[in-house]
Amino acid sequence: MLEDLKYIIDFMYTNVKGMLIFFSFGIGIAAAIKTFKLDRFLGRSLENKKYTAIPIATAAGSFSPLCSCGVIPAIAALLASGIPLAPIMAFWIASPLMNPETFVLTYGVLGEGLAIARLLTTISLGLVAGYLTLYLSNKGYLDNQILKDFGNNQTAATEDLIEENLTKGQLLTVRGFQFLINFKDMAIFVGKYMLVAFLLEALIVRYVSMDWVGSLLGRNNPFGPIIAALIGVPAYTSSISAIPLIRGFMELGMDKGTALAFMIGGAATSIPAMVAVFSIVKRKTFILYVTVSMVGAIVAGYIYRLF
Repeated sequence: MLEDLKYIIDFMYTNVKGMLIFFSFGIGIAAAIKTFKLDRFLGRSLENKKYTAIPIATAAGSFSPLCSCGVIPAIAALLASGIPLAPIMAFWIASPLMNPETFVLTYGVLGEGLAIARLLTTISLGLVAGYLTLYLSNKGYLDNQILKDFGNNQTAATEDLIEENLTKGQLLTVRGFQFLINFKDMAIFVGKYMLVAFLLEALIVRYVSMDWVGSLLGRNNPFGPIIAALIGVPAYTSSISAIPLIRGFMELGMDKGTALAFMIGGAATSIPAMVAVFSIVKRKTFILYVTVSMVGAIVAGYIYRLF
């Protein structure tokens, strides 16, 4: 029991320490944007560039080093900045699935075919997620307010009225305090759910045996990609940690289409990631994120089987 507790504490400490710089940077950006009201400018500037922003966001996500949990603070910052949801969703989906290190390791361990298939799947899912989100937003299926409320909900009009009669020195002081308050509010808002996500991840890694996963995926099952995408949810695997597992499963007879579905589904829709996502965005956005990730993993697996 004490050994398990020590493992969980060490696991959480290591992950929190490793993500702290990304977390602080993302929260700092979100707090600065909210403090200096940059969300108004950013929202207007990108309003007419949504179509071109989606492939750029997909490419950025494909080079991002962030995993499915680590990307959450960055997403919160982007949403708080007023950037349209469509390019954010493209970045969100693509980021956990691929980065240069993942591509190189996949190429070296699993072969050229799976490496290229994984890259193409990442790009395709990012583009599909972005343009599907844009379509649903234009049709009014998604709410304008995506990010859940946090901290001080004072309206911008009220803040403007308060700041009208302040001197530059007073205004600078007020903005400084506002930044600290906004940073604190956003850090608590996102951070508490990130801790829950890391706790769940530690429990899954500690107690979920990969043997039963291999027994289900180690056969040329016609429903292999579907099972692989579903198993990827409780069997938490990052984009890199899945690679040696996949190699072992393939040695047990798992086909490459099922392997691709497991890599995509496990990296994008793990339980810790879904807990973190559900904590910061509203229900429709959460459902869209999970649906695109799961369906995309399954479809990619079956398409790869055909070729």
